[in-house]
Amino acid sequence: MNRDRALGLCFVVLLLAALSMSVLAYRKAFTLVDWVTLRTDHTGLQLSQGSYVKLRGVLVGEVRSVSTDGGAATLRLALDPAQLGQIPANVTARLLPKTLFGERYVDLVSPQAGSPARHLEDGDTIQQDRTSVAIELEKVFDDLLPLLRTVRPEKLATTLNALASALEGRGTRLGQNLVLVDDYFKALNPKMPVIKADISGLADLASTYAVAAPDLVRAATNLITTNTTIVTKKDQLAGFLAGTAGFANTTADFLDANGDRIIRVGQVGRPTMELFAKYSPQYPCFTQALVAWQPRIDDAFRDQRFHITVELSSSQRPGYRPGEEPRWGEHRPAACNLLPSPHDQL
Repeated sequence: MNRDRALGLCFVVLLLAALSMSVLAYRKAFTLVDWVTLRTDHTGLQLSQGSYVKLRGVLVGEVRSVSTDGGAATLRLALDPAQLGQIPANVTARLLPKTLFGERYVDLVSPQAGSPARHLEDGDTIQQDRTSVAIELEKVFDDLLPLLRTVRPEKLATTLNALASALEGRGTRLGQNLVLVDDYFKALNPKMPVIKADISGLADLASTYAVAAPDLVRAATNLITTNTTIVTKKDQLAGFLAGTAGFANTTADFLDANGDRIIRVGQVGRPTMELFAKYSPQYPCFTQALVAWQPRIDDAFRDQRFHITVELSSSQRPGYRPGEEPRWGEHRPAACNLLPSPHDQL
């Protein structure tokens, strides 16, 4: 029985260790990086954790964190140590979008020729590019992005292409048409009061029909569409209903045959799930304790030997008697202080 418990405990420990290693690997905790701080007046909404850091178009790192004090922003950049030696110490940064609608990234700008040759080092701090070119470029993107989002670039491009194709080679005719339109407007202007009165009357008539017509038109349109779809898809609908009936019958037979077993599985598993839920607040502490114990474990298995301190008691407790059988009486709530301290002796 003790051997089974020990194996179960080892399985849980290995499972939690694997999960912890997976989380740490996903968060790139084992990736060697050099840390550089970037200070800027703002970041914009499209710059987030994980954004790229590039130098001359080459990826050299990523943004690990973005924080602000209300007046300025501080970015923690994780740079590739192999690339750090190629980055000058007095490099500056621009926050540029990947595309007109994409997220931003940090573009490192190399200094002009003749600048100091010292390269960037771990722990250095760089500043945002404040040159006139950078300020104008940032202003262009900030002003252009809301406009393009409003007009929808794909539709604008289609419209401009169609307009360019229509006007190509037709400049003379276009001028003549504009002159003709001008003559029409000159003849039409004296009739504008009558036209205005007619349009006003038409608007009143349209308003009267608009009150009653939409519901009738909508109902008729929906009914026509529904009837047409049913007639067109009658074979598929019949097959679907037949398949649904067969699936329902199969499901009913399965539930009739296994309903008690399914209920029993839930009843048997409920105490275990309740126990896991009760001690769920203790899981983070448990994983932290495993990490904190790692140096002690490494020390215990150093030099291909197992180092342990064994204390032998001079007196031996007498054997258990009837009525002294061991029992499991642990009912305390979840708490981190139930875990052993990493400073305890192994």
